[in-house]
Amino acid sequence: MLARKDMLSDELKGLHSLAIIGMQKNAGKTTVLNRILEEARRGGDFPRPLAITSIGRDGEEKDVVTSTVKPKIYIERGTLVATASSFLSRCKLTKEILASTQVRTALGEVVLFRALSDGFVEIAGPSSVEGVRRIKEAFLAIDPDCFYLVDGAISRKSTAGHFLTEGAILCTGASLDSSMGVVVKKTAAMVEQFLLPGAPTSVIDVFSKTEAKAAICRSGELVEIEGDLAFTMASDIAQKWTEDSEALLLRGVITESFFKNLLQKVSLKGVQVVIEDATRLFVSEGYLDRLKRQEIILEVFQPIELRAVCLNPFSPRGVDFQAQAFLEEMRQALPVPVYDVRRM
Repeated sequence: MLARKDMLSDELKGLHSLAIIGMQKNAGKTTVLNRILEEARRGGDFPRPLAITSIGRDGEEKDVVTSTVKPKIYIERGTLVATASSFLSRCKLTKEILASTQVRTALGEVVLFRALSDGFVEIAGPSSVEGVRRIKEAFLAIDPDCFYLVDGAISRKSTAGHFLTEGAILCTGASLDSSMGVVVKKTAAMVEQFLLPGAPTSVIDVFSKTEAKAAICRSGELVEIEGDLAFTMASDIAQKWTEDSEALLLRGVITESFFKNLLQKVSLKGVQVVIEDATRLFVSEGYLDRLKRQEIILEVFQPIELRAVCLNPFSPRGVDFQAQAFLEEMRQALPVPVYDVRRM
């Protein structure tokens, strides 16, 4: 059994679902997934069984894009797996097919199975938020007590939002940039975004009364706004904005260009701006600080529990970081637990 001090599972207590998100390819997502699977085999404190899928493809010997060698995924008997039908023959274990999900991918329909023996698997799961939701529902229908694990990517960071998982682990490393300082800065900016605070219950209660894409709150009353966030919403909001407007609800993807457009039209100083969750926000490094300097209060309906950041100091490009120095720099910069999983 692994020593307790070495258990990544200690950071995941209380969760029943987790997204593993990489800031870049080769950030170490599969290594983290394997660590969790290993800890589960050796006494980690997880609900059982584990239920795993991937946004994209995982467990293959070589990356189909970069041709770099990748870690294989080894699971124990009883684990639930969702993978494309064409990958079933690549899963080298005895399995019981449980369900066809009607979730289609380029590699075939996603199928659920239970491992009847230990062995290696290759996983190709859904590519859309709706697909991930349907896979989770299918897992829960089979076993309501399962621990749902989804391997994602920063381009698919929505796997940690949309009420799909309770928590997340962020993976980052030398593949993101050749400069350690730049990697630390970019990772810190993403962590700040994931840690956006939840809106007060009083605000959530008011905004829960509407399904509009945007709404303005004045003295507990709602002014609903319908439009296209990408094109006309900033103008639509500005037309209905008044000095006594207290809070602004925004649903859907929120971009930096949207904020810039809106702020040219209205002042949001001292205003609570509530978005659905941190995965809907797409802004550049430092932009959250800019909003803070303008005294804009940015909050979320659904806070995301970022339980840890895991590091990979190695890059397939051949530019590696000194592992201990990288770990120390990240721990100084981030307000969440940081691990180099390969050195645990």
